[in-house]
Amino acid sequence: MAAEIVYTEIKFKNTPPPAEAKVTFLMGNPSCEMHKALPQGSAEWHCVVGRDEGKGRVWTCCPLGWEPFQASCYYFSKDIMNWDDSERNCTGMGSHLVVINTGTEQDFISNYVKRTVIGIKVENYYIGLAQQKKGQWHWLDLTPYNKTAAFWIPGEPNNLSVEKCVAVDTSQKENMNWNNFPCIIPSHRICETAATNI
Repeated sequence: MAAEIVYTEIKFKNTPPPAEAKVTFLMGNPSCEMHKALPQGSAEWHCVVGRDEGKGRVWTCCPLGWEPFQASCYYFSKDIMNWDDSERNCTGMGSHLVVINTGTEQDFISNYVKRTVIGIKVENYYIGLAQQKKGQWHWLDLTPYNKTAAFWIPGEPNNLSVEKCVAVDTSQKENMNWNNFPCIIPSHRICETAATNI
């Protein structure tokens, strides 16, 4: 049986017409749960098929190199930067440092970073939580900070006068792995943007 090829064109805000992104899907076995978008021009997308109530099959798509989870795409950097440069880098990719809203999202992030750290090397990943005034934490997207949905390492946050930015600390075995750091310390970063559903 020959595979059916379906072409989908997606238009993005702030994209000049010559660089219009196109996504090409190769459809094969309908029971296959993962499909990879094929390159068309310079845009390549990774798509996961799912079901949306009342709409049938829906594809959740993220740029290649980003990880899909629920309604978002996550970029886990391999390089390191300070917190301000990390946020600028995310913004330059049309995203922001991750805002963790639920325990399920925290579990996804914790499990992903634990899988990517090799050996005993400890890595830290900046998230979009920072201290505006001593002891007052704020998310970059202005989502209210909720102490009951916080995942601090026991004893953290501490050193509030100098440690004003938050990172996921991969040395922790549990998912309670937020640690506050001086914002000038280079760390990895996790960027988040909305997934594209088609």
